[in-house]
Amino acid sequence: MAYDAALAKALDEMKGITPYAVASKSGTDYDGSRFRIPFFDRVFLVYYPEIKVAEEGNSAPVPQWLEIILLHYLLQANGVSVADEWIAYRQLPGAPLSEFRFVQMAIDPLLRTLGGDVETFKKAGEAVGGIPITRTGDAAFKFMALPKIPMACIFYQGEEGIPSSVNILFDAAAENYLPTEDLSLLGVYLVGVMRKAKSA
Repeated sequence: MAYDAALAKALDEMKGITPYAVASKSGTDYDGSRFRIPFFDRVFLVYYPEIKVAEEGNSAPVPQWLEIILLHYLLQANGVSVADEWIAYRQLPGAPLSEFRFVQMAIDPLLRTLGGDVETFKKAGEAVGGIPITRTGDAAFKFMALPKIPMACIFYQGEEGIPSSVNILFDAAAENYLPTEDLSLLGVYLVGVMRKAKSA
């Protein structure tokens, strides 16, 4: 599996952490046996020191890519404050190498699902716990991907001769909490849940 090596490395690195310090830096709770990590509108538990990942209230196995993101978040969190400044994916470290893939996997699928309709966008954003924010554009939502990683999704209604467009933004401090590749997967996940909400 593509993620096997990354997961094995993260599990090994977790053995050397100081859990209460990690909880403080990552904005998560550690009760002596597990971290409790809000993830969008869900909650995941990372047991420590046995290092097992589970979703609160759900017995289904956690996907490997998501296990990696949650472990990377705990490992990389350095306690830097949220910047309250939005940046595009291409502004993240190393992002130009993968920006085209991010557009293909996140931006384009969301735009196709919305069909250029701002009301459809609003319905999908609200359904997955988005908080309306004031931005340029015709509608925008803020999402708390992880305790220190806010994201935003903005919709621009098209006009005659100009197609509608969407953009996914990250807090400028996000690089202090996850690698750029992991941040791209947060965008793909957000689009996935918004598409499901739209068709519900």
